[in-house]
Amino acid sequence: MRGQITVILAVILFTIGALPVRAGDSPWPMFRHDLKHTGRSPHTGPATPELKWSFQADDGIVSSPSIGHNGTIYVGAGGYHLASSDSSFYAINADGSLKWKFHVIYNDFTNGVFSSPAIAPDGTIYFGSGDKHIYAIEDSVSYGKLKWSTLLGFFPVYSSPVIGGDGTIYIGTLDFTMNALRPDDGVRKWYYTTGWCIFSSPAIRDDGSICVGSKDHNLYVFEDSVTYGKVRWSYPAGVFYDGHLLDSSPAIGPDGTIYIGADPYGASGQTPVPIDTAFYAVNPDGSLKWKFVMDDGVESSPGIGPDGTVYVGSYDSCLYAIRDLGTEGELLWKFKTGGPIDASPTIDAAGIIYIGSRDSNMYAINPDGTERWSLPTGGGIESSVTIDADGTIYFGSFDGKLYALGTDSPDVGVESINVPEQVLAGATYSPVAKIRNYRAIPQSFEVGCLIERDASIVYSDTTEIANLESGISTPAVFSPWVVDPDGGMEYEITVYTIHAEDDNQINDTLVAVTVSDSESAFVCGDANSSLSVDIDDIVYLISFIFSGGPPPAPVESGDPDCSGGVDIDDVVYLINYVFASGPEPCLDCPQ
Repeated sequence: MRGQITVILAVILFTIGALPVRAGDSPWPMFRHDLKHTGRSPHTGPATPELKWSFQADDGIVSSPSIGHNGTIYVGAGGYHLASSDSSFYAINADGSLKWKFHVIYNDFTNGVFSSPAIAPDGTIYFGSGDKHIYAIEDSVSYGKLKWSTLLGFFPVYSSPVIGGDGTIYIGTLDFTMNALRPDDGVRKWYYTTGWCIFSSPAIRDDGSICVGSKDHNLYVFEDSVTYGKVRWSYPAGVFYDGHLLDSSPAIGPDGTIYIGADPYGASGQTPVPIDTAFYAVNPDGSLKWKFVMDDGVESSPGIGPDGTVYVGSYDSCLYAIRDLGTEGELLWKFKTGGPIDASPTIDAAGIIYIGSRDSNMYAINPDGTERWSLPTGGGIESSVTIDADGTIYFGSFDGKLYALGTDSPDVGVESINVPEQVLAGATYSPVAKIRNYRAIPQSFEVGCLIERDASIVYSDTTEIANLESGISTPAVFSPWVVDPDGGMEYEITVYTIHAEDDNQINDTLVAVTVSDSESAFVCGDANSSLSVDIDDIVYLISFIFSGGPPPAPVESGDPDCSGGVDIDDVVYLINYVFASGPEPCLDCPQ
């Protein structure tokens, strides 16, 4: 009976966890991909730097492209002073042909579109411009139709907009202001004047508050109080003028930590001041969590990997990988390029990091810090990579080109293997893995599972996955495995995908190790796998076992691993820890 209930629970979990996203959703709708500016995509990029096409604009491209609901790529050009100045905003078809371009207002002070566009759910495109305006454009297929434009001050708008849950557009300006605008007509709801210019692009936290850096050395968090912007708190990275300018755009971690870099450059009339600290982690309440010293400043906006690793570039020419240990940031590795890095890193679903450098190269870096591939361009790169649902990546260069790299090959991979860390000698288990389609079209393929002991195969099984939809994860359930009755054995479990056209091998295979200690390896009621029933298990029981329906937010019903979503990883907890008749008074419980 218990086994039947477990199977039913697993099926419910998989059904809920596999709900598709809306068809109209964009694979990359804004600067840094999402409201928290993680720079992380649910899709994977190309296995090799194969050039699909390049589009030539009339000036350098610093703006980072966004992708519309219909696959159109939107990007600004100008502002980096090639022989001619462009001052245009481009809409480019997925095949690299020009769809239309929109000329912003020219003035003698400055021009060009440095800002990266944000795309609203209704398709409206918002971007700032060097002509001091923010624009709202509608894509009318053959031309860009001006919905409205709003003059925001006397200086250029380099910040990239972000769109709040109610449609409000938030953007900073070099006029020292943080602005909130209505989406229907562009009228300012409110603005707040900081102590200096805002180059940083705002990010939005789960509670709707807006965080942004300023050249006045402060990280601000605002509440939108409809008619005014209320400062909830500000964190001072330095004092005027000691070089701790917060031009970097903040990224928000899964626990609410805000990550942001500081740099000594970009202050007109000021000599750069050497700084002792270049990167900060700030707690959700505005207190300092930790700070990390680099060899030079940081204008690059950080990215956050699937495992929480923080990636950020520096003017010292390095990309840093930093683990947040709570009280300090631990350097995992740094990757050296041939020039300063002010572009921002992008992380794909396989953990590959894409970053451009002023040395004119685009790099793909493995999660361990080794180079996967690189591609030279005709100019420095400050534009950040965006990833399309078919695996194509887009980025701009100072050479005026928008590059599209990709092979259009399918990609499926193994996300996780769900077998208890310790297994009971002589017991029976059904290995389960979570498999994902990382591409835009449905795919059919096989999944295999091998279990080895002392380099000898003791178990092998293969199952088929048919027509797995785009961006969806599904369980691969294998036939039962009987563990050797002798204790003390170590097993290596490998799950792999078999797809003849898949050339992205980095995520095809996943290996896990399990150990069989003794016949008491599994203890009934031992929710935290400590091999004994103790008070620590109560935390699991309070958090995960509910008799009166779904628990209060933010924990989801059926989400025992607290991942924030009901998925296949929860099945391990349910199989091992949920019992139909409650905990049993025994030390050794049958599975």
